[in-house]
Amino acid sequence: MAKRCKVILFSLMFALAADCAQAGWLDDAAQTVSSGWDAVTGVFTGSTPEQEIQNASNDQGKLPEYISDEWDKLTNNLLKALDLKDENEILPESAWFGKDKSSNNKRINKLLDIAVKILMQGKPLDLRKQAAELRAKGAELRAEADKLRNKRITAPEKSKMPWGDTRSSIDKKLAELEQSIKENENALKQLDESLAGAMREIGLELTQEQIDVLLSSVTGDDLLQNTVIFANVKKVVEKLADLSKGDNSNLDINRRYTGMYLVLNDLLIYTQSGLVNKIDRDYRPRLEKIINEADAVRRDALSKSRSKNYNDAQRSTFKLNAEANEMTIKVARLYIELLKTQRTSINNNLKDLIKNRDVAESTYRTVKSSGDLRNLIHSGLELFDSIHALSMPELQPFESDAMRREFEEINKRLKN
Repeated sequence: MAKRCKVILFSLMFALAADCAQAGWLDDAAQTVSSGWDAVTGVFTGSTPEQEIQNASNDQGKLPEYISDEWDKLTNNLLKALDLKDENEILPESAWFGKDKSSNNKRINKLLDIAVKILMQGKPLDLRKQAAELRAKGAELRAEADKLRNKRITAPEKSKMPWGDTRSSIDKKLAELEQSIKENENALKQLDESLAGAMREIGLELTQEQIDVLLSSVTGDDLLQNTVIFANVKKVVEKLADLSKGDNSNLDINRRYTGMYLVLNDLLIYTQSGLVNKIDRDYRPRLEKIINEADAVRRDALSKSRSKNYNDAQRSTFKLNAEANEMTIKVARLYIELLKTQRTSINNNLKDLIKNRDVAESTYRTVKSSGDLRNLIHSGLELFDSIHALSMPELQPFESDAMRREFEEINKRLKN
């Protein structure tokens, strides 16, 4: 681990030196490596660099392995995004030929996408993936059981062919399937409980019923991913805060740390805004379409249930169809309310993030001229203790199994 930390730290310093030299910020790139190494070793306590690195690897604020393994890639992309942001200051709003702010922002977003993939890792998402696989397996098992029940209707009591299906052989297969379904449900329950625990570890307290609704929601994956990204960004900012303790007099190193902090703020705004756009432009319009279609079918079925052109059995079927579509409308409207609540929660987070980003940008511009790093990143850490980005909107448990099933059916339509 000590060797890995040493490689990561040296790589970061050389990356900083290369970027600074390319940008023309230093006459001597080697000076950056020397000053940068002094800044890093100043973070640690110990008699030798090797011992200090070992001490750093044992501290509570160390990065998860999935981030430390890609630290160079992450920081390099953050720094590239920072350089493009600086370039935006001299670019026109739009241009027929050549670069403009619009094209430059697209390049920034591509770099942020790469950073997001690195930060979109962690135990909650691993457990969520396993749970999704178990849910898919459960659906397959139930579909297979349904086929066997239909097959049993016409199956003979006995068969002259040894491989032919009989009612008793089908019953045996159904019993085995029911056992597999039960085992699958138990495994899924255990995974959901583990997921609730993993989310508590990153600061999110949810009941098992709320976890159930969250994972059933079409926005569940997005919300979970954003929560994990937020938690990982906090870890990265804590590491930047540690690294920045070293040499506050080095303008170029300070500029890089404050710049990366600024870009991380942009990354959080980028991911949260993306989910708001998805709710506004995709999920809500499709839910409204489902409501309109179901209401048209409901009104038609209700009208025919009262018509004398149909017999009692037919009118009864029309009435049941109208009630089924009424349930679809009810659940879809509740779904829209859930999305509204989620959207409000996300927007409240965005307001805090944007305010913090404004402070970060102002301080970054100040650091570019004065090199004062003392207060920025450390005060910025307070955001992660007070902001509500790790809180979820209130999630109400399902009122009935029928509502749950309808909710899942609507999810299937939204995800297709």
